[in-house]
Amino acid sequence: MPRVLQSFFVLSLMSVLATPILPADDRPSDELVKLIVKLIQNPDREFRAAGLEKVRTSAKGAAATKLFADQLKSLDAAGQTALLSALADRGDVTARTAVLELAATSKEEQVRADAITAIGSLGGVADLPLLIKTMSAASGPEQAAARRSLVQLRGDAINKSLVSEMKSAAPNVKASLIEILATRRASGESPALVAAIVDNNAQVRGAAMSALGQVGRPEQIAQMLPGVLKAEKGGERDNAERNVAMICARIDNEDQRGTLIIEALKKVDAADRDELLSLVGRVGGNKLINFVGDIASEKDSARRQLGIDALSKWPDASVADKLLEIANKATDPAERRLAFQGYVKISATRDNRNDKQRLDRMKEAMKAAKSPEEQLLVINRTRTAYAVESVRFMLPYVDEPQFAQVACESIVEIAHHREVRDPNKAEFDKALDKIIKVTKDPVVVDRAQRYKRGETWERPKK
Repeated sequence: MPRVLQSFFVLSLMSVLATPILPADDRPSDELVKLIVKLIQNPDREFRAAGLEKVRTSAKGAAATKLFADQLKSLDAAGQTALLSALADRGDVTARTAVLELAATSKEEQVRADAITAIGSLGGVADLPLLIKTMSAASGPEQAAARRSLVQLRGDAINKSLVSEMKSAAPNVKASLIEILATRRASGESPALVAAIVDNNAQVRGAAMSALGQVGRPEQIAQMLPGVLKAEKGGERDNAERNVAMICARIDNEDQRGTLIIEALKKVDAADRDELLSLVGRVGGNKLINFVGDIASEKDSARRQLGIDALSKWPDASVADKLLEIANKATDPAERRLAFQGYVKISATRDNRNDKQRLDRMKEAMKAAKSPEEQLLVINRTRTAYAVESVRFMLPYVDEPQFAQVACESIVEIAHHREVRDPNKAEFDKALDKIIKVTKDPVVVDRAQRYKRGETWERPKK
């Protein structure tokens, strides 16, 4: 049949299908069902698409679903994939048996994966063992499909069954199930997640902490602190602290956040409280500044450094004055360095202050700097103040060999922001010309030249 006539025939056929003749009880007519089956079986893409659309939207009822699902075994791989998608959209569990059979018998990996994906719409609790086994034992498309289906399965009973499966699962599978519970927003299963944050396996602990960061509630913060203490120092501890801080951030009232953390700390053994100061810093808030600041000023050197470190993790610049005060008064070089670095880091944070306020802090830090290393730190961090005034502040340092490279990098970083560069093009062009002559870094030269031409520069992906 010529293509034009074929397309016309398909459109005419779809018009007929759009107004099917139904018996009095609204069941689809045998003629309609047979016609849809013929369309599904047709190798032509347009005919098949017309039939699949009707599988999704018409000919309701279990008998029709079974007849459609029975076509799976007679289709080629492309047809099976298309019909599996249509059956999943149809959402009638009558198709489940045929879909499971295809998942078990197909020699095509993608077809098996598509069948596993369809179970997410058609399956239930009884399919959990198969999906969990596929997620843990398979690889590639099938593994990803099993994970998607575990997320998609409907009903609270699924969440409870996933928690039950966690009890006997291997650590890597247990961690995956926890991640799935988080994606399902299974906040009702938080007790199981709280229990998992003190698991002996680091992967499980990390997954549980991340899950609670997403679905946990403020009243669970005290229960999460043992998990923070259990986490190994370094990346795992940082992850644990960040997720507790995420829950705290969902409390709008700043004083209430501070009170909640202080009350939670009272429930921890006194010997362990100092280890949680870093977490307190991540939570932040005015109520906690004095609480941590007092510790940062104690007679015990180790406690002072813990307090300074906590202040350096504050989410905004509200502790900047406290850190500068500590840096200026410090007699121990290590404490001085820690407090000054914290002050510069906090002052450069892109919080709710404007760029002029950030730059003013950088100027203040430069006045307080006592070594070239501290000056370099200030020049490096000034790049977070997106303003032409920041370029003016840093440009003289391009002429000083010990500061030149970092100053060039920081100025170019500010020039990256078109909204700052374009209104001050002449001044930026002059600064960029100077950088091109001074820097030895070809990437900095390339960026400077691009910005002069009004072009963009794409930051390399990590």
